[in-house]
Amino acid sequence: MLARNRIRSIWLTLLAGLLITMAACGKADLSTSTATSAKTVTIGVTYSPNELTPLSPVGQVSSYISGLMYLPLVELDDNLTFKPMLADSITTTDHRVFTIKLNAGATWSDGSPVTADDVMFTLKLMANKAIASSYAYMFAIIEGTDSNGYLPSGVTDIAGVQKVDAQTLTIKTKAPTTLTIMQDTIGRNLLTLPKKALENEPLEQIKNGDFVQKSAVISGPYHLDNYEDNQVVQMKANPDFFKGTPKINRINFKVLRGEELASQLESGDVDLNIPSFGVIPAQDYSKIRSLGDVTTTDEPSVTTQFMYINEQVFPEARQRQAISYAINREMIVNDLLQGAGEPVDGFFTSYSPYLDPSVKQANYDPGKAKSLLAESGWPSDKELTLSVLSGDNTLEQAVRLVADQLNAVGIKAHIEMVDLASLIDKIADHNYDLGIMTVSMSLVNPLPDVAYFLQEGNPNGYHNPEVDKLLSSLKSETEEATIKQSYSRLQQIIAEEVPMLSIYATRPLGVVSHQLTGVTPKDYGMFIGVERWDRKP
Repeated sequence: MLARNRIRSIWLTLLAGLLITMAACGKADLSTSTATSAKTVTIGVTYSPNELTPLSPVGQVSSYISGLMYLPLVELDDNLTFKPMLADSITTTDHRVFTIKLNAGATWSDGSPVTADDVMFTLKLMANKAIASSYAYMFAIIEGTDSNGYLPSGVTDIAGVQKVDAQTLTIKTKAPTTLTIMQDTIGRNLLTLPKKALENEPLEQIKNGDFVQKSAVISGPYHLDNYEDNQVVQMKANPDFFKGTPKINRINFKVLRGEELASQLESGDVDLNIPSFGVIPAQDYSKIRSLGDVTTTDEPSVTTQFMYINEQVFPEARQRQAISYAINREMIVNDLLQGAGEPVDGFFTSYSPYLDPSVKQANYDPGKAKSLLAESGWPSDKELTLSVLSGDNTLEQAVRLVADQLNAVGIKAHIEMVDLASLIDKIADHNYDLGIMTVSMSLVNPLPDVAYFLQEGNPNGYHNPEVDKLLSSLKSETEEATIKQSYSRLQQIIAEEVPMLSIYATRPLGVVSHQLTGVTPKDYGMFIGVERWDRKP
């Protein structure tokens, strides 16, 4: 079984920032930043950044902000291509040893160079049990770490990490792996910290991210200036950023409810949003699109509503299939989301390069659902609880529709709205019947997420020897064609056995003011080249 702390770590990563705040965040005072600079950009987000620590950012908004202070090695753009950030390149010839070459001109804000020693220092922090990073499990591919990504007790150096020269290091993996996996796990999630500035700091202060509040020595384009919990994060430009002084002097991340975000985009108090993390309610799409001073974009679906199914309650595949046939996904997408989404009943959306379109989705068929339940001997008087993550108004409306549809075929489901911590505990302990949460899976490297949902210790109680074999082979497979074949077979099995299912993926609206140049709202790669953003006079 997975340790509880690892379960929580994986969940926080999968949630990817979907921790919506219910505070009256629209009242944040931004007068300080606007008074000191003529070039300020305010970004509307509907999810609180929570903990601002580059070693363990909680949620995608936290990751965005941390990455503006401490650059990742590489970043993924909206074409699903990795772009250099702190590193010029990550290469391999044997899929075991990966060479990382840092940008020779990369410097910290105090003028000192960013070196391989800084990267190795940060890697050891990530692998330190005392830090307990929520991202540590991703680093378990490195030789010398345990299955959770930590260094064994008494060990101070990671065996698989070696310095070549001041700007070059190598990372050796436990088994062959693809360049894509190395880039997506280590490349994107290692936010390098300055060794010289932090090596003598107490470990507890590093763990808590106290140094971030000072934001004194950074590699990125923006320092943290002020953070008001659940309201606003204010950042100021790093004039010594090695890729060029940012043209925008200040960036604010303003936390708002969806309806407030729509209103403030209309009034001009907010300049742009991050589509999946500054979520505009579907009912406001038409109004926003009609505004004359903004540009809108329909972004791909990256977040999905997943339903967890406790197999102690639904032991037969026919019963789980019945749940899927009972749900009218098309109606939810067309009527509730007003077309701003897509029906999904597996792990992958249409944005994923691993989606196999030949695997048919379960169409709405209440008659078939009733028949499958009857064949399985489902007791018509059995009452169940449908536990749902609270805080998302659209999800709450969708769940009411799902509950009605389940009841219509003979599955008596009563809705229970639950906060994040309680819902994680319920599902991790298998103390639930059905559960629904919003999840964002990695597009280019879905293996950690898929393995979590299907391997031993998964939250549904599912087990299939063929699935275990496929997952095991994927961990060391380096041929992309074979990887796609394995994911295709997994999708076929999931469609047949329904260990868990999805309902819909949202297609968010991106909005940006005409006053800004060089800016495109998008979930992937939005801040690549942020130093070139500008505001018209």
